[in-house]
Amino acid sequence: MAYADSFGLGLAQDSKVIVAQDPRVRAATAENLGLILTKNYWWPKAGDGLYRPITTASFLFNFAILGNGPSPAGYHWLNFLLHALNACLLYQLALLIFRRQGPALCAAALWAVHPICTEAVDSIVGRADLLAALSVLGGLLLYRRALAFASRRRTLAALALFAIAAAGVFAKENTAVLLGLMLLWDIAFDRAALRRELPRRAPFYGAVAASLACLALARHAVLSALPVAQPVYVDNMIRAAGFWTGRFTALKAIGLDLWLLAWPLRLSSDRSFDQVPLAGPADLAAWLALISIVAILAIVAVRFRRDPLWFFLAGFFGLALLPTANLLFPIGALMAERFLYLPSVAFAMALAAAADRIQPRRLATGAVILLALLYTGRTLARNPDWNDDLSLGMADTAAASRSFRLHDLLSRALFDQDPQRNLDAAIAEQEKAWAILSPLPPEISSEVPPMSLGIYYGMKAASLGAANPRGRAWYEKSAAVLVRAQAISRAAEKAYDDAQRAQGRPLTARSGFPQLYLGLANADLNLGRFAEAAEACRYAAGLDPRSLDAYDGMALAYLRSNQPARAALALLEKAQVDDFQPATLAALRDVYARIPEGACAVNPGDGVLALNPRCPRLAVDFCLAAADLQAIYRDARRPENALQVAAWAATRYGCPAAR
Repeated sequence: MAYADSFGLGLAQDSKVIVAQDPRVRAATAENLGLILTKNYWWPKAGDGLYRPITTASFLFNFAILGNGPSPAGYHWLNFLLHALNACLLYQLALLIFRRQGPALCAAALWAVHPICTEAVDSIVGRADLLAALSVLGGLLLYRRALAFASRRRTLAALALFAIAAAGVFAKENTAVLLGLMLLWDIAFDRAALRRELPRRAPFYGAVAASLACLALARHAVLSALPVAQPVYVDNMIRAAGFWTGRFTALKAIGLDLWLLAWPLRLSSDRSFDQVPLAGPADLAAWLALISIVAILAIVAVRFRRDPLWFFLAGFFGLALLPTANLLFPIGALMAERFLYLPSVAFAMALAAAADRIQPRRLATGAVILLALLYTGRTLARNPDWNDDLSLGMADTAAASRSFRLHDLLSRALFDQDPQRNLDAAIAEQEKAWAILSPLPPEISSEVPPMSLGIYYGMKAASLGAANPRGRAWYEKSAAVLVRAQAISRAAEKAYDDAQRAQGRPLTARSGFPQLYLGLANADLNLGRFAEAAEACRYAAGLDPRSLDAYDGMALAYLRSNQPARAALALLEKAQVDDFQPATLAALRDVYARIPEGACAVNPGDGVLALNPRCPRLAVDFCLAAADLQAIYRDARRPENALQVAAWAATRYGCPAAR
């Protein structure tokens, strides 16, 4: 019932990229399986530092084997079934702990419908958390039951445990907590047996440890050749904070996690800068979180011998949260509801344990039923928010209004829905995002909101016209904010390159956004700043030589500044990139008509425009254009393309060989 309205949801946030853009999931071929095993999670994008082939293979299973393709329904059904299976495993695990069906059913039921699980279930990329939990719960259950097996069956169980743990860690790294949870169980419930039967248990610990070793070797083999992941400050400010500031902020986030579990009303898909500000020694929320954590630990320590259940549940929560808690090391995000999917198992069991001690029993039963109904209602209400970026952005900006990324998400979703009618609304949301980010220095900011805002300003200006004073004012605003975005982007490029050099990695793809510079060029063109516009377009081409708009922009800037010869060179570069399309040749003909001795450059052959290699002016210009295009490819770190251009130009026009 809780997820009845989730099966018709669309794709939101990262799910769109994973399902619609990953070429590896298109067909069940040996080549695609090889790419899944030998490439990073976000391939062909490099430098994410993630390796999750089992999760990617599950998307291949949906897309190609089940035949779901890009249709999201099948993915949502599989996510739901995994969550339901996890709830069944939790019930079996709780039976071992409580030894009675009532509290076990209570724990599984409350967890199954808890609203905190919606992100993992409703977001397709939450599949990684579902698979990790499946491995942890299934592995822990197998371990406890296998201890009673005979010797030969224990060996088979150890092999099965290795397979389960390996599948989990290759789906998501936090499955590694299974090893700690096994030890926690033994300490809480089987201390005497642990000392007495350590050799009997060692193969199971070894099986899980072996899965972690396999993951470490595979990650090194795959990721060591890729660019180093670049930390994003605005996603997790702890990365650039001092030690104590970082620890206090992490504690504050844990306190917020506990509050979300207890009161899951204001749910949000993102809490990046500046929703959870950095905490210091005077931060009340951090101290309240620390006091709560210390109090919980003190209570479970005092009652450890009399009531080990609470020790186990507190330890389960802590261990399950530890990989994403930013206490030991900073990760990619400060906090996220999907990080609570596995830890919330302990919370649900704690609720069941507390309800089991309430008298009279009818009161306890009524309380559990009421809570389950409230959770179900909140989950039903939350599910539709995950339909797409627009619905998610509208819901979550209300819950986390200081997260710049949510305002950026909503702005882009509004623009994508209707660029004309929603332009003002998109500008308003992007201005909120930029207002949050603008106080940051370029080195730790994000260029995406000011880039998008500058492009939107340019569209607003175009609707009014550059000759209109109001239109010119919008172009001025566009140029100003895009210059800020350019400073951020250049700083990010430098930091990325420095990180690669520091780790001894080769400099491959560049990290900038060509559309930023094209937007800046558009503003400069309409403000009469032709040299600046040409420079911005040239930089855009150096980021992505396949960006045809960059060459058109250069040509237009040179024409408006009365430099047709340079415009012709830009168009010749474009012609080599777009394989001499008729529209490009027609533009070249028109430009060469304005150049002395250029009329012979483009001639119709059999009614089709073509370059005339016998035209002296064209021969000279083509070599100049080829040389500059080679420089563009080298700027983009594509030396193989530069050599191809040089070879073709030397063969066709006798241009000097590349150096």
